[in-house]
Amino acid sequence: MDPFSRILIVDDDRDIRTLLADYLETNGYRAWCAADGVAMWKMLGEARPDLVVLDLNLPGDDGLTLCRKLRAESTIPVIMLTARNEPLDRILGLEMGADDYLAKPFEPRELLARIRSVLRRSHAMPSNVQADKVQKMHFAGWTLDLAARHLLNPKRSWPTMKAALWK
Repeated sequence: MDPFSRILIVDDDRDIRTLLADYLETNGYRAWCAADGVAMWKMLGEARPDLVVLDLNLPGDDGLTLCRKLRAESTIPVIMLTARNEPLDRILGLEMGADDYLAKPFEPRELLARIRSVLRRSHAMPSNVQADKVQKMHFAGWTLDLAARHLLNPKRSWPTMKAALWK
């Protein structure tokens, strides 16, 4: 764990923001807080956090919309922290680009463990690669298109595979 990792907490509940910020700072993180999407984008324009903890129920743009927009522009890891705990909500959160999903009420130690886990994975990228600039990765003849979110087989291109699937 990087002792100076920066976490942006986006939640409209002041008590939760304060609780999380205090807890994360006690555990060696720098915590910033935003009450809505407007404040989130302002903070992202000023500095890049290492991870965003994002609520779904926000005034203005909801967390799913914000996650989708953030994912289109960045590879900053996102953990959804929300009172919405239905399977469909969890699936949508993960499909919109969240790296993890935790329902309220929550145990702060569990959130801390999930933050550490997501940060470990995100820091696993080679140091000579800037994650925000990577669009495609090539390995063993395969191509991973990060923008389109699909993996291309070295022997069959996506248009060929798509045509075969629709026959």
